[in-house]
Amino acid sequence: MAWLGTVVLGMGLISGCAERRQAVDLYLDAVMLRELGRDEAAVRQLKAAVAQDPDLVLAQSELGRAYLALNELELAAEAFRQAVRLDPWSFQDHMDLAMAYEKLGRFREAAQVFARAGELNAESLEAQLAAARCYLSAGRPVQALVHCESARQIDPESEEALRLLAKAYEGQKDYEQAALTYQQLLKDNPERSEVALALAMAYIKSELYDPAKDVLLGVVQTRPDQSRAFRDLGYCFLKLGDADQAIAMYEKATVLDNGDWEAYRGLGVACMVKAQRTGDEALQAAALRHWRRSLAIHPDQPRRDWLEKLIKEHSRTTDPLRGFDD
Repeated sequence: MAWLGTVVLGMGLISGCAERRQAVDLYLDAVMLRELGRDEAAVRQLKAAVAQDPDLVLAQSELGRAYLALNELELAAEAFRQAVRLDPWSFQDHMDLAMAYEKLGRFREAAQVFARAGELNAESLEAQLAAARCYLSAGRPVQALVHCESARQIDPESEEALRLLAKAYEGQKDYEQAALTYQQLLKDNPERSEVALALAMAYIKSELYDPAKDVLLGVVQTRPDQSRAFRDLGYCFLKLGDADQAIAMYEKATVLDNGDWEAYRGLGVACMVKAQRTGDEALQAAALRHWRRSLAIHPDQPRRDWLEKLIKEHSRTTDPLRGFDD
């Protein structure tokens, strides 16, 4: 409680009008209530404190934190906005306001406030990473990239900064730089399958299917339960002209995850490619079956019209979408 005594001493130096002293007393009572986990009671005290003295910044800040603890995000944001207005140089109030905005899904505003916090404390890795994260969520990869680089200047070893940097490059469709960044992440821990999958996808988006295939084969050797890796392998083999391997990989993906609509769609494409090469009617029927299964799992999938058109063109039944609702 020594810090509370320091606060009391500091408050005693404030101009001694009765209203201010009463507001300070209410604030100190609220702090004690929050230490006891009584946030609702603390809110009542803090609201009374700011009603008594709207310029008491400590009460506004504590009110915001109490509202955050109660998950009253809009009210928390309003309290922190008042705190920032009263003390534009408060790093913590900016961080708390930005956190409230982020929890509300107001990512652009959160990013801007996190960025301001980073200006107030140039050594804060947390502020730079949070600004980058929120700019990415707001669909602004260029601004995110700036804060990723600032984070790396603060801590060149930060894995989170590298991860966000890769996402920022992806957001700008610079998949070559994204791949290089994922490679850096894999250097220290090559067993990280989620990073390897992201690297493989960056290669795929760069149309580098051979290196993507090699990365994915490494993933399935160590993580044979990774359905996504098998699905992406199927796509790579299909692009490399190996329909047989594509079918095998897609089938493995559907066994591991029977609800993977993308795997069923890809499996249908691979079966149809081979059917057209060989004239195998059974494979053509299988392709239609897999496409219908994909649509049944996810009726609103991207390019649904294209898939329905393929089914109609290649179906020999009187009802080309028979089985769609199975």
